[in-house]
This record gives sequence, structure tokens and C-alpha cells, in this order.
Amino acid sequence: MRRTPGALLALALPLSLLVVPSVAQAAPVPGSNVLYTTDAQFDQGVPNDVNHDAPNGNQLQLDKAQAFFPFVNIAASARGTMVRADVDTGAIVGEWNSAPAGQGRDPSRTTVDRFGNTWLSNRAEAGGGKGSITRVGVIVGGTRVNSDGTPNPVGDYLAGPFGYNTCVDRNSDGLFATSRGLGDIRPWTNAGGADSNGGVTTAADECLINYTRVAGTNTRTVAVDGNNDVWTGGSNTAHQKVDGVTGQTVPGSSFNLGCGGYGGLIDKAGTLWSARYGANLLRYVPGTGGACLDTTHGDYGLGMDPVTGEIWHTTVQSNAVVKLAPNGTVLGTYQHGNQYAQGVAVDRSGNVWVAHSILGAQTTVGHLRTDGTYVGNVTLPGGSGPTGVSVDTNGKVWVANLNTNNAMRIDPAAGAVGGGGHRIGAVDLTVDLGAGANPYNYSDMTGSVLGEITAPQGTWNVVQDAGFAGAPWGKVTWNTEPQGSVPPGTSITVEARTADTEAGLAASPYLPVGNGVQFGLVGRYIEVRTTLRASPNGASPILSDLRIQTSKRAGTFSCQATALNLAGIIVTRANPPDVPCVDDHEVLANANLSAGIVTVKLTALDAVTSLTPDNQNLPPAAGDNATSTTQIDQSRITAGAVIPLVTIELGVVRSKASVTCVAGPSGLIPELSGASHIASLRINGVAVTVGSAPLTIALVVGELRLNSTTISGGVVVQQAVALDTLLTDVVIGEARANVEDGPCHL
Repeated sequence: MRRTPGALLALALPLSLLVVPSVAQAAPVPGSNVLYTTDAQFDQGVPNDVNHDAPNGNQLQLDKAQAFFPFVNIAASARGTMVRADVDTGAIVGEWNSAPAGQGRDPSRTTVDRFGNTWLSNRAEAGGGKGSITRVGVIVGGTRVNSDGTPNPVGDYLAGPFGYNTCVDRNSDGLFATSRGLGDIRPWTNAGGADSNGGVTTAADECLINYTRVAGTNTRTVAVDGNNDVWTGGSNTAHQKVDGVTGQTVPGSSFNLGCGGYGGLIDKAGTLWSARYGANLLRYVPGTGGACLDTTHGDYGLGMDPVTGEIWHTTVQSNAVVKLAPNGTVLGTYQHGNQYAQGVAVDRSGNVWVAHSILGAQTTVGHLRTDGTYVGNVTLPGGSGPTGVSVDTNGKVWVANLNTNNAMRIDPAAGAVGGGGHRIGAVDLTVDLGAGANPYNYSDMTGSVLGEITAPQGTWNVVQDAGFAGAPWGKVTWNTEPQGSVPPGTSITVEARTADTEAGLAASPYLPVGNGVQFGLVGRYIEVRTTLRASPNGASPILSDLRIQTSKRAGTFSCQATALNLAGIIVTRANPPDVPCVDDHEVLANANLSAGIVTVKLTALDAVTSLTPDNQNLPPAAGDNATSTTQIDQSRITAGAVIPLVTIELGVVRSKASVTCVAGPSGLIPELSGASHIASLRINGVAVTVGSAPLTIALVVGELRLNSTTISGGVVVQQAVALDTLLTDVVIGEARANVEDGPCHL
């Protein structure tokens, strides 16, 4: 059940328009309470690097050798972009800017995180004493469409369902704007410098998911650790960690020992190795400290033996590559077949591959064994200036050639027989990266270091369909059977996300859930991702069973009260989970916020939710209810891109929504109601009478809706004030109450 190249399916497009390879996709599983425990039931989900192979059937465990994503990610340094190619076919599936317009680019290192995203570093960025890194997401599957969703093989958008997706639907249109292939580089305008200090708000490509400014200037080092966090370093020898979830720098993680920052990796034990600058090679153990190792340890490219964890370090102007123990001790120095060397990589079969450098316009890759035996040099027909090498998911070797703007794939089993009776290897595929690429790329550009060594893990995803919108999902339970186990050092992590459409799942963030712990997520579809992670000694956890179910407690309501929602910025919200309703009271003296063209100033914000009775296990009775109320004493809204075009001033705003059990023809039924009141309103100084009546006013910047009540699908939403503009929406005084699975019935 591992993700192998043979399981990949091409989209129905010409090869030149191929976007990404697609894994087999699993249809949503119908049901509001479904158990997964047999082989057939687990096959309803999508496995990556996990299996239920005999004799260990009817359970999931990690594959013995972990596959990783079937792409090579090459920094087209001179173009300031990153190119992603399919390692099986060589088809280029996308090209992305490495930084916003006006910012330093010249990317030179790439690495892949545990979810297939690619991090790259920009060595031309040092503005304000900081460098930068960028994360590019990955989509597998989908269909090319136009902006209205109509199919078009050359459309600018991808529509789901997807086999896999980490990109972000920033405009929530259900489609993903992203590159089609080589040369299709979407603009990243950085209008007004919006993204200069970090962020991707102006990036047209929705697979650009993070741009982060970091302590290391002219950043080179970018390496992912076992927690999926990223360590960075630069020419000023400053190093810093970036959170793998948020993409933001981790407070207190920055350090500078006066060495490293040129290129790096994380080894099996979580130690950071970073090359070359200052006093040469950095060896740093997070939480403990580090040291600078002199040039007898090597001075350029870094690679790691996936079997032993030993470090290999090239010497740039010498026919020498050094093997180091994980503690930094030199174990041996060996010849690799040329007077120059840059990148180095080690595969699982005991082969060491050395890129013979742009120096002197070299045209070979050196091949030796991990015992030091020199096998021979691989000739690169039509390739010059090899800078970086990396091992792909099939065990083949990729080399980036700076002088000839191409990348080549080497088959280790091909070529003549060399030293030690081993095949030297031979090029079996060449990928043209286009004029002006100059791929100065020595790093873990395939993800082999992380995929096979740093974080051996696998995932199992399943999508479940409750059959109706707004379904209240409430619990995931796993490993209730005896064979389920989590040995020391291993882990099983479960996350969930929901949406009312299957395509909408990709835009929702995953949230961690506890085993058998009640939670509140709402949507017709739920996607659960289960991650199995091995211990350092290779032990695997076992997932014996997993059950996903909706919340089904008789007499339960949901409720939420929000004083202010400005373009998704929430201020003073009672009962944020919404499901289930609980007693909550939140207050704030003042709020002063801006987003887009809108600025709001509010005083005395108050939000309350109330549940009656508090014990929802009691039999339902007339008068049982969930109530949400908000009050804001004064509100002022100004809207305009440069100067205020509209000023809206409001007196006391109150809003209330409730669901109450009342007597009906055949017993108790839920009654939903909503109301709001606005004490006074002035628009550009002109008084408008409102009170409690609904009112819609067309303004030059958009539409102002007052005292709006919406009742649909067992939910009542009361909005006292809602201003919709082209760029920014603001809601003041929203109260909502929900009916959750017939709470007025036994």
C-alpha cells in the first residue's frame, strides 16, 4: 500500500501539458458512524507508506522502506524560480517564483518536507539584515479548468477532487490557481510591499504557501527535521528554526556559532550539519549546543548514509570526500575521481555520488562505495557544471547541470563495470530546464534524506460523507482492538478537517483530535488523516481500527456569539467551537482594526452564549434552549482605499439568536428565532432610522445590510450589521444558534 511510481496515473492531457501525476483516488465513504478495521475497509482510504500485508492483515503498519514523493525540485537560480519535475517521466509539472517582486531571489537549495512541500532558500536576499525562504505546496490529481470551473486542458486552475493537496485556496473559490509547467510562472506582485517582510498575500499561484524572512542573510542552509520544522542558515552564519506548521520563525531558536550556513541537513539523531562559512562546518545539537569543525572534515557538500547515519562531506578543490561519524569523528578520506567536487548524496545500496562541480566546467559525477572503493565516473552527455546530486524515490540519482541548463537522471544499475565489480552508472534521462535556468542546486532536492532517514512515517487518509450539509462531527476513536500498539518512540497522530463540499476540504486546515475525545467540526464531509511514525530504531506503531462518527447526543444544541468579524479576523467571540453550546461570556473594552479598505473602531464589545439546561443528558423539556447575544456600545466604520469614501457611525447594537424546545403537534419541536436592534445610525453624517427592521443600503464601496435574519438547515444566524465590499467584509453583532440532531427529541 505504499505510494509507488506504478500506482501513479497520468491526467488525460498531452505530455507537454501534464500538471502532476495522480494517485488512485478513493471515493468518500457514506455514513455518519463508520468503523475501519478490515483490509477491505482500510482500502476505502488512501495509504502512503503503510500496508496491511500478510501475515499482518486487518491492520496498518509502516512499510519497511519508505517511499517519498515522486518529484525532483530544482532551483533555476538565474531565473529566480523553482522547477518541479516528475522523476518517472521527466515531465515538468510546474515552475514558481522563489520570492515576491522586488525581493532577492537567486534560489540555490531546495528540500522537501514530510508532506511533500518544497522549501527553497534565496541566496540574493539580505535586506534589513535578514534572508528568506519559501515553501511551495504540492497537488496530485485534479482537472484543469477555467475560472468558472469549465474544463479546459490549458486552464489556469485546478479543480478537485484531488488525490493529494497541500496548496491553499486563498480566495475560497473552490479552485486552485497554479502553474501548468515550465515557463508558466504566475506573478507575485508584492504590491505596496505587502509581502516584503513575509507572506504570500499577493502571490497569484496558490501553491506558494509561505514566504518567511529569517535570521541568516543570503540564506543557503534549509533542512527539515523529524518534527517537520525547518532549520535555516546564511552567510552571516546565523541559524534559525521555522515552524513546519505555521511557516513562521520559532522564537528563541536563533543562534550563531560563527560557522556554517552554506548548505545543510539534519541527521538521524536530529543534529544539524551546516557547511563552509566562517570557521567551516557546523555540528549543532538542538537543546545542547554545537561546535565548528575544521576543513579536515570537508568544506562543501553534505550527504548522509541512510543505513549507518554517517555523514559524507566533499572538499571543493580536492579529489577527496570525507566520511564522518555522527559525533563528528573523521572515519576516512576517499578519492572520488576529479579534482573538484560540490554536492554529494548516498543511496541505500551503499553508493556515494559526487557532483564534479562547475569549476573547470566538469562533465562527470563520481561514484564510490561507502567503504571507500572508487567505482568510476559517470559521463554526462550534453551536461556540464554538475552542482548537486540527489536520490529519488526509485533509487535513481538526479544531477543538476548549471552550465547546460538541464538535469539528468542516472541509473546506478547501468553503464560499464567499474571498481569493486560494481556498475558505474549511466544517464538514462535528460530534462531541459530552459534557457537561463543555471540550476545551482545542491541539496536534498528529492526529499530522500527526510523520506528515508530523518522522519520515517506513513499516512492513511479517508473521506467520509454524512449525506447532509452542516453535519456535526464529534468523535474519532482508534486502537480499541488488542493488536493495536504504539511501541516506545513511535506515535500515531490523528487529524481531521471538514467542509460542505468534497473540493472544499483542501481549503480547510487539519486539526488534531484526541482518541475518543469529543470535538466539534461541522460539514457534510470529514477527512481524517492518520500519521504513523516509527521510532529511531525502526519500530512501527500498529493501527488496528479507527471509527469516525458524528455527534449524536439527544438534547444538544450549538451556539456562538461574535462581536466583530473583519475579513476573517475574529474579535470577542463566545463559544468559538460552536458545537456543542456551552455557557460563555467574552468582553473587550475597545477594538481598532484595519483590513483591506476597511477600518473599524468599536467600544464595549460583549458576547454571551447560554445553554439551558447545562446538563444535556437530562430528558428534553419545553423551554430547553440555546441562546447567543452580542452588544457593542459604539461602532465606527470607514471604507476607502486612500481616503474614506464612507463613514458609518452606530449607537448601541444588540443581536440575539435562539433555539427553543416548544410543544408541537406530535411532541417537542425546535423553534428558531433571531432579532437585532440598532439604536442609531449615521452615514457620512446623515442620520438614518433603523431600529429592528431589516434594511439594505447601497453604498459607493459596497452593500450595507442591517438586522438580517437567516434560518436554514436548523441554523439561525442574526447579523446586526454587515458591510460587504469588493475586497473586505465586516460583520458586527452576529449571533447564531443551531439544532444538532434533533435536540428536542429522545
